[in-house]
Amino acid sequence: MIKKITLFAAIVLSASIVGQDLHFSQFYLAPLNANPGNTGAINTDIRAYSLYRMQWFTVTSPYKTFNIAVDGPIFKKRMLSDDFFAAGLNIVSDNDGPFRLKTQSYNALLSYTKFIGGRQKHNITLGYTIGYNIRTVSLGGVKWDSQYNPVSGTYDPGYGVAEGGGGTGFLDMSTGLVWNFRTNHLFRSALGFSFHHFTAPRYSILGGSERLIPKFGVQWNIGYKLSETSNTTLLPSLIAYQQGSSLLLNGGLNVKYVLEEASLYTDNQTDKSVYFGVFYRFRDAVYVTFRYEYKEYGIGAAYEVTVSKLTPTTKSVGGFEIFLQYKGIFKNKLSKKTSVRFL
Repeated sequence: MIKKITLFAAIVLSASIVGQDLHFSQFYLAPLNANPGNTGAINTDIRAYSLYRMQWFTVTSPYKTFNIAVDGPIFKKRMLSDDFFAAGLNIVSDNDGPFRLKTQSYNALLSYTKFIGGRQKHNITLGYTIGYNIRTVSLGGVKWDSQYNPVSGTYDPGYGVAEGGGGTGFLDMSTGLVWNFRTNHLFRSALGFSFHHFTAPRYSILGGSERLIPKFGVQWNIGYKLSETSNTTLLPSLIAYQQGSSLLLNGGLNVKYVLEEASLYTDNQTDKSVYFGVFYRFRDAVYVTFRYEYKEYGIGAAYEVTVSKLTPTTKSVGGFEIFLQYKGIFKNKLSKKTSVRFL
């Protein structure tokens, strides 16, 4: 068992240190991580959300990732056209299990949305992120083969590697472009391109010369309402990242069903919707999603089943996520219903 854990630890630790970014299963619900161009591209005045992810908890100490973010338009009333600026704050905390490899990321975001107009409504948003990251590691919690005593057949912490570790801090920058468009009131789309870590900052914990590998991303979210009178909307989502030799490809479909829609003139009805989805992360996991929205609030979850080479060790259990969201309107409900510009 110890050898299995050690092998598993070596694989994951090497992947973490060499430089593959963290990810969320519900990537479409973490827009500020996916692309800075998503900053402020909302139909409300403010958006706040958080995601909590726990992974591989059947093998060893679970990997935990927590994300909290807020964004919204700024100076919108002062703009003479439908263009606007937006700002956001995105904080991520990632804890890689028994290695105590921790990353704290504090990011400020700024974007500008240009309304192109036309019969088919188009909006182009250019975003920028600057963040400060703190990475630390402590190897005292890792079990190595050299600490496995072949004579007694047991693990002996007195053998092998002594506890060590270190830490570093660095600035990181990313940019992105998102094109939101709709052909009619039934179809909406958001296509984005992003360039993360474009300054390739040095991030070695132990003082080496390793740099964070730049990452290129493409994301496409679609919303298609089946008919004018239908309560059902199809929401396919796809995201792809290329970071060095690593490729992350993730896609699937959510189905939204409106249980009740708020009235513009009375308080007898309110917005209520449920979402169900199935997604696949290439050569890694299959997972299901669920979300419920009530008025300005949303809560969701995702559960993964591992289908990669780690399946025998993880017993097919991958990750579990919880999602919370608030979207606030500071205007009246009529304005909310008539100014829908984004997916």
